[in-house]
This record gives sequence, C-alpha cells and structure tokens, in this order.
Amino acid sequence: PNNKLNQGSFALKMRTMSAVRALNGAVSNKLSRLPQTFSRVFPSRFSLEESISNFFFSRYELVIAKEESEKQVSYKTRHKVYCEEMNFEQKNATALEKDKFDDRAINCYIKHLPTGECAGTIRLVLPTEAGLALPLEEKFAEAFEKNELLPSSCDPASVCEISRLAIPREFRVRQMRSKILPTEKLERVKQKKNLTFNVEHFPYLSIALYLMATSICQHLNVKHAYVLMEPKLARRMKAFGIHFNSVGEAIEFNGKRVPYRVSPTVLATELAKPLKGFHRKIHSELNSALQAIGDVAVPTIEHTRKPLRIAHAA
Repeated sequence: PNNKLNQGSFALKMRTMSAVRALNGAVSNKLSRLPQTFSRVFPSRFSLEESISNFFFSRYELVIAKEESEKQVSYKTRHKVYCEEMNFEQKNATALEKDKFDDRAINCYIKHLPTGECAGTIRLVLPTEAGLALPLEEKFAEAFEKNELLPSSCDPASVCEISRLAIPREFRVRQMRSKILPTEKLERVKQKKNLTFNVEHFPYLSIALYLMATSICQHLNVKHAYVLMEPKLARRMKAFGIHFNSVGEAIEFNGKRVPYRVSPTVLATELAKPLKGFHRKIHSELNSALQAIGDVAVPTIEHTRKPLRIAHAA
C-alpha cells in the first residue's frame, strides 16, 4: 500500500509540475506580446530628431575622402557647381576644381545611395605646415576688424577654415522639394510654436555638411573655424542654432561675402533641439573615419615653444 501511495504522490507531483510549466509558458507568451499590444494602444512618442536622421541616412552616406579617387569626387563636384553652374571659376579640361589649399585640406562629401552621385561636398583647410596662412587670411587679411581676430593670432593647432561647400543643382532642388515627414506628422510639427525653422523646406544637405565639418573640428580639438560666406546664408543658419560670428567687413568675392568664425563646441551646444540628435548620428556614423585621421608633428612656429600636433589632411 505504501508503494502505491508513493507512486500516486509522484504522479500527482509530476502533473503539478507539468501544469506549472504550462502556466509559466502561457504567461511568458502573453508578456512577450505586451510591448506590441502597448505600442498599438499607446503609440510611441513622435520624435522629429529621429525622423530627420532616419530620412537622411536611408538615402545618403557620409564620406571623408581619404583615397585620391574619393578626393576627386569632391573636386569634380566643385567644378560642376563653381565652374559650370555658377561660373565663379574658369572651366578646365580636367573638370576638377582644385587649388593649392587642397594639399592640406580634409575633403568630405555626401553620397546619394540610390544613384551613387555626390550630393554635396565641403572641405576643412588646416595649417599643417609652419607659417602657412589659411586662405581667408592670405587673400583678405585687410577685411578683418582687428588683428587679434586673424587666424594667425590663434594657436595654429586650434584653427581651420571651412570652405568650398558645393551642392549640385539637382540636389539643391531635391532638398527643397523633399518631404522629410509624412503629411500627418508634418501637420503636427507645424502646430508647435517653439520650432525655429521650416521643416517643410529643410536644407538637410547644407546642414549635414556643416555638421560633418563640426564633427571633424571637434575630433581635431579645433577652437575656431573660419568661413567666408554670404551674410544672408549666415542669417539663415541662425534659425538652426548655427551662429557664425562676423570678424570683419563685407568684401566683393563672387558677390558680397563676410568673414566669420564659429566655435565648433559652442555650435554643437547651441544647435536647434531637433538637430542635436541629427548631429549625434552624424558624429557616430563618422566615428571610424575620424579615428583614421592621424596626427603628425609639425615644425615649431616662432611664437610657440613646443612642436605642434596637427592632423594629417585626409
């Protein structure tokens, strides 16, 4: 009798354990479906930051030109824009727009994934050799308000010049016509009164190029980035939290131009809120390419007492 009792008790225990396992499985299955259920009942919060990044990186890729073939993509794009479309420079047989400053510059561009075409390019000119002035100072030093605002008045390791921003006509048109948000989300954004720029006509290529340059500057610990630009463009950039500070008088150079400078660190801090996430994504995407930009010691300049360490031109 005791043996039968033990067998019955064992069987009951086994059935109980089986029932518990089945119940646990059912509960786990239900719990695994909760996130989907909640997402239907409580849709995820709309994020303009994510929408901008998702739109851009589903269509474009960022490239820091390292190989000569990549640099020529930038030169060809510049020739197309500056020589063929705007007639700022003379056309040439090579169809490359290049100058002496490119030997000490980091060129980068945006690649359009569906076509492989260059959608825009920009460069950073670096003082990689002792005594070599940045283009802005070499050509227009007299336009600066004060001598202490000249790049040469700063630590050479802490300055650069951002120039040669060029976006081909078809992509200039595309960025003004593209809808980065579906109609429903666009209407919700329009209702917000705290947005400082028009999402419907968002120059995402121009912004991305400046933010690429900002990330490179941050990586190289650049304190002051100089740029020569149209005053109306500088005013327009303020809507995006990008404040270029005038350091000189207007000059005539392919139209009215003013010398400006900006702190990359301050720029990243003051960006309009929806663009902060876009900049973080850009910086993340550039991470491996940024790590490949090495350092090289350059000769001591008279007003310094130790060798400077300036980045290689990529």
